[in-house]
Amino acid sequence: MGLTHSVTVRAAPDLCALLDGLERAGLPSALLMIDNQLVAPGAPPPAVWRDVRLKTPAGTIALKLDGGRVHLTVFGNADGALLAARDQIALLVSE
Repeated sequence: MGLTHSVTVRAAPDLCALLDGLERAGLPSALLMIDNQLVAPGAPPPAVWRDVRLKTPAGTIALKLDGGRVHLTVFGNADGALLAARDQIALLVSE
């Protein structure tokens, strides 16, 4: 079971902008998978996506785009650092 936090968005969040925002916030992250495909390190992300696995220093977070919402999910045993990372990402994608 996972812990999911959902936020409303106007459009699919730009993954490059998200990674830049996370870097500025002191949470350097990397894309692991996009739409069930592994991502090579440093590869540019596509403009259109539906499902992303994001590796943060605290752990992995799943982002699923569903219409006008992004659902951010972590494992049910997530610690405080991972929940804080999830909430930081939620804040960035909802801007």
